[in-house]
Amino acid sequence: MTTAIIGAGGIGSAIARQLAAGGETLRLSSANHQSAQTLAAQIGRAAVVAVDNRDALRGADAVILALRFAALKGVIGEIADLLTDTLLAVPSNPLAVDAQGNLRRLLPNEQSSGKVVAGWLPTGTRLAMAFGTLSADLFESSAHRSPEPAVLFYASDDDRAGEDVERLIRTAGFEPMKIGGTEQSGRLEVGGDLHDRVVGPAEALSLIGGV
Repeated sequence: MTTAIIGAGGIGSAIARQLAAGGETLRLSSANHQSAQTLAAQIGRAAVVAVDNRDALRGADAVILALRFAALKGVIGEIADLLTDTLLAVPSNPLAVDAQGNLRRLLPNEQSSGKVVAGWLPTGTRLAMAFGTLSADLFESSAHRSPEPAVLFYASDDDRAGEDVERLIRTAGFEPMKIGGTEQSGRLEVGGDLHDRVVGPAEALSLIGGV
């Protein structure tokens, strides 16, 4: 299977490396073309660098937008007509750095990033808020863990999106676990109770209120 990853920063690079380790073929795009080229060179034959964001989606079975939250809306507008009936996984946290170098939240506390992103998407896009629960370093150190895989939580309103993102999560070396719909995605974000939690399936179930 082939996944397009737009964004070659810390989390985009971590996701790309672990998906490739699991056998996924990748099409990479980044505003910093050199970053995408460097990442592709690290990964090897499993990754190619696209000409631009739209080119990255050609032939892709899924799309991961590994971008700053403030950049999402513009890039979604650029590729919107290519997203119909396509899985879109978004790891972005609604944060920015202020003039003093401190992180600040871009949305009201009661508003989930998942619902906001869903409102930017064309009809037919299958959205999952996924791959943003762990920092880039934790993501890579926890992937492909044996004998018990670490859980990667996700949120989605779409059953088919859930099936597709679960395949990707397993390919990246984790056990997927749905926490609910996109209105629950705040739990996955920085400051959420599930953020940066590296746990196995049993503990993960207890955290989300399962059996």
